[in-house]
Amino acid sequence: MPLRVALDLAGSLEPMGGSMVALSEALVDRGIDVVPYASVRGNYGPVHPRRFYGPLSRWWRYGRGVAIDRLVPPVDIVHVAGHHVPPTVRTPLLISVDDLRPLLSRDDARRVGQLQRAVSRGALIVATSYAARRQVVSALGLEASDVAVASPVVPTVPHSLDRRHIVVSVTGIVDYFIELAPAMVEVARQLGVSVVALASREAEAKIAAQVTGVKVESRHRARYVVAEAHSVIHLSDGARFPSLPIAAMGCSIPTAATSSDVNRELLEGCVDLVPMDDANEARQIITRLLTDAAHRTLVSSAGPVRAADFTPDVVAQHYDVLYRDAVAGWSR
Repeated sequence: MPLRVALDLAGSLEPMGGSMVALSEALVDRGIDVVPYASVRGNYGPVHPRRFYGPLSRWWRYGRGVAIDRLVPPVDIVHVAGHHVPPTVRTPLLISVDDLRPLLSRDDARRVGQLQRAVSRGALIVATSYAARRQVVSALGLEASDVAVASPVVPTVPHSLDRRHIVVSVTGIVDYFIELAPAMVEVARQLGVSVVALASREAEAKIAAQVTGVKVESRHRARYVVAEAHSVIHLSDGARFPSLPIAAMGCSIPTAATSSDVNRELLEGCVDLVPMDDANEARQIITRLLTDAAHRTLVSSAGPVRAADFTPDVVAQHYDVLYRDAVAGWSR
């Protein structure tokens, strides 16, 4: 009998989106029987999941409510990657965690309590890297054996020859971007391109008030904006999986990223790493990436090889192993 997996397509991975749908399709290609469902409204493309919206899924944000294995056909394991973590009665639960911010913030105890409750019931947590695993273990007070490591899928970005934007992804360090922005805008003017920042609504208001020459786009537009990127600059505190620079690397777009523990582990050797606390050095590194043709060629050539590690086929293979190990070790 093939392995049967209930998969919540409403993953939390942003800004690229579609990661769980891509994983679902790759799992099916491996002969796994996928039972897709969705805990959040969304466009899931050709996949038609069971829909569990509203009051039911709101309870799942606390790790409580109706057990998911009472709502779907019999499965071997349940895999979730969003903020809705349903309890199970008789089925192992695997939880992918790609956003560490709720765990590291003292203002959000709900996510910590939700995940601790799930682990106490036998759930397996999956972090996106070994650096992320250390942070998950520390935040939740777990043992390293409670947390596996597997990267999520990074969906393919449409490849355009119209490279007209310097795309800056801003997550958690808005003030640092504001400090660096004037230099980027000046270089962009010389190159005949524009600066586009992908940021939250709160960050957009702050950027608009303090910076000129930067257009701010919603993160939901990331796939389309990156497709037209001259270069990508990923300014992040490292609390989220770097899906956007990986997508850019897959398109051979010269990319820079802040030198967090997670980014060093996943991106080093394929992007320019910039310090998080030295704006002068960061400006020099970014300017070189934007203007030095030979260096741009060197950086962009390394990207596709590393990005291949995050394709649906490769990630599905890793999760296939995790599923079978979790099922074999399940006890309730």
